Amino acid sequence: MAGDVKGITIEFRGDATKLNKAISTVNKETRSLDAELRKVDNALKFNPGNVQLLAQKQTILKEKISKTKESLDALKKAQAEMDAKGVDKTSAEYRNVERQIIETESKLKTFNSQLKRTNAEASKLGQAAKSVKAFGDNATKAGQAMIPISLAAGALDVALGGLAYKSGVAADDLNTLSKV
Repeated sequence: MAGDVKGITIEFRGDATKLNKAISTVNKETRSLDAELRKVDNALKFNPGNVQLLAQKQTILKEKISKTKESLDALKKAQAEMDAKGVDKTSAEYRNVERQIIETESKLKTFNSQLKRTNAEASKLGQAAKSVKAFGDNATKAGQAMIPISLAAGALDVALGGLAYKSGVAADDLNTLSKV
C-alpha cells in the first residue's frame, strides 16, 4: 500500500514507526488472511451449505475488516501529520497517501459488503435448519399420534378374528365385515 512515502513517523500499535513499516506489517497479516479466505471460498464452492465454513468465512472477514481499519487509521494519521508539517498537497508523497486512503476505504467497503452477504447466507441456512427441525418434530408428533390409531385398528382385527373363530364365520365374510 505505501510504496513511496518516506520519512513519516506515526504511532502504530503503541510503537513510533515509519509509515511504510506499519503498513507493510498490516499488509503481511492481510495477505495470510487472503490466502485463508481463498481456501474457505474454494471449499464453499463444493459445499455451499456448510455452516462451519460460513462461520470461518465470517471470522476471516471480520479480521480483514479490523486489519483494513488499522491500515486506514495509520494512513489517515500519516496524512494528518503531513498536513501538520505543511507538506505540499500536490507532492507525490501526499498524493500517494491520498490514493492509498481511497483504495483502503474501497477495500473496507468491499469487505463489509462481503461480510453482510455471508451473514445473510448464514441466516438463511439457520432458518432452513430451524424449518427442517420443526418439520421433523411435527412428523415425530404425527407418528406418535398414529400409534394409538394403529393399535386400535389392530385390536379391532383381533376382536373380529376372535368373533369369527367363535361364531364360525368364514374368512371371506370377515374381510367383508372389516371393510364395512
